[in-house]
Amino acid sequence: MIINLAGKSDIKPVVEVLDKATLKLLKKDIKQWTYPWPIPLVENEIAQKLVYKVEIENLVIGTFIIKPIRSLNNLLIKENSLYVARIAILPEYQGKNIGVHIISYCWSFSKKHKRDMYLDCWAGNVTLKEFYSKCGLTCLGDFPVDDYYVSVYCFGEEI
Repeated sequence: MIINLAGKSDIKPVVEVLDKATLKLLKKDIKQWTYPWPIPLVENEIAQKLVYKVEIENLVIGTFIIKPIRSLNNLLIKENSLYVARIAILPEYQGKNIGVHIISYCWSFSKKHKRDMYLDCWAGNVTLKEFYSKCGLTCLGDFPVDDYYVSVYCFGEEI
């Protein structure tokens, strides 16, 4: 498994991962993400070098973004912090520890760049919340966003 920044040629496979992961969420009545994913948004984020791809044998099976953040859900976030968003894995690769590798990559990235890092998920996604806790992330609480709540996590000690 390889994790790298996504490039221009990765737009289509990244959108495909996002769309397939979003459809699985929608089947569970989790409506945190938009479907279908807007290609111009993904193109713009790839151009800004925010999008990462997870590959196995040259197949993009996952994606996520790491971006700078100043505030999150009215929390006081340390200056110069980072935010991990849109961790998406093709449904057929879910449950195979890909998420653990992504979280580990983010730990290393945070330490290498000496920056605090945060992420969130839909507060009703108990399985994902348990996963983040098992990975050693610290839950800061549940916060309202539009018509739902998100659970916000920060990276503490490494797993």
